Amino acid sequence: MKLTNNLKLKMCEEHLIQRKSLSHICEEYGTTDVSKLKYWINLYKKHDKKVFLDRSDGVYRRDTKLLTIGRVKNGESIRAVSIDLGLIDPSILRDWIKKYDQEGDESIQDTYPRKNYLLKDEKYKEKIDKTLKEENERLRAEIDFLKKSQSLARKIEELTTKDKVKVVNELRAKYNLKVLLNITQMASSVFYYQLNSIKQSVNKYEEIEKKIDYLYLERHKKRIGYQRIYIELKK
Repeated sequence: MKLTNNLKLKMCEEHLIQRKSLSHICEEYGTTDVSKLKYWINLYKKHDKKVFLDRSDGVYRRDTKLLTIGRVKNGESIRAVSIDLGLIDPSILRDWIKKYDQEGDESIQDTYPRKNYLLKDEKYKEKIDKTLKEENERLRAEIDFLKKSQSLARKIEELTTKDKVKVVNELRAKYNLKVLLNITQMASSVFYYQLNSIKQSVNKYEEIEKKIDYLYLERHKKRIGYQRIYIELKK
């Protein structure tokens, strides 16, 4: 079982509040290292539960790291100094000391907690996933656009602006309009203008049809009877 900070906090509270033994808690959480649990308990006593819950703002400045390393060099234990600084793991301080010993004090620079590096990796992965998703959507949209365009023109170059608007309007329920407009290289203002023009033409055509039906009814209702022609039109 991977021990997250929330689990570490829970282990500490089970010992300090519920009075469970250290060995029992370690056995329950699948670890044999009692010394680590003792460290987390001392960390909890020094900084309370916030040291486990909020690690987002823990930037370790160069000067702070050098002072901390100096305390160890002057005889203080790594665990005690790590607890004072609020480090979730004393191995962090050991790494600083190792780097200092091997590369000198110039190698010690401002750093972020390990969790922040993990967050950066996760954000990078999310960014890659989002990019791939957008590329896949665009590819599917292009394929569907080409398929539907074939019924309007033999070649894509022969499509009129109104043809493109009709296809885009049909596909916009399935794909993002911005993606479709990008594929057709059409400005949104042109799309909405042409779409409005098409709707007006459809409305005019419907009005003309209604007028034709009305004139037909008026012309023939006397000859064959109003009711009969009404029934015929309703079929």
